[in-house]
Amino acid sequence: MKIGYFWKPLLWLAIICYALFIPAKDIPLKPFLNIPYFDKIVHFSLFFVLCVLLFRPFKRIEMKYYFWAPFTSIIFGAVLELIQHTISISRSTNIYDFMANATGIIASVVFFYLFVSGRKLEKLF
Repeated sequence: MKIGYFWKPLLWLAIICYALFIPAKDIPLKPFLNIPYFDKIVHFSLFFVLCVLLFRPFKRIEMKYYFWAPFTSIIFGAVLELIQHTISISRSTNIYDFMANATGIIASVVFFYLFVSGRKLEKLF
């Protein structure tokens, strides 16, 4: 398997890990961040992007990308959510965060299918 195809999703996964494991006291508090459920929007967005970035590499190595990209994303979402409280003492496992992750992944499948797959835009991913 060509690991080089996965550099973008791996880089994004590193960003996700940083965002999920940073101590809560280090998260900047800005007035515009006081949006209700802003953390769920962040979870949705992080995993939406991860799954979109996984489609192209799986497609290039001729795997069932509509299965493997969401499956891989959901596994990462579940594992990271489960170990979040272990790595960061100020964070905890939250089923609603996982549901936001899963919703972002589902939305990415629809987005990729409708707007990206087979189009010029696909080369960006």
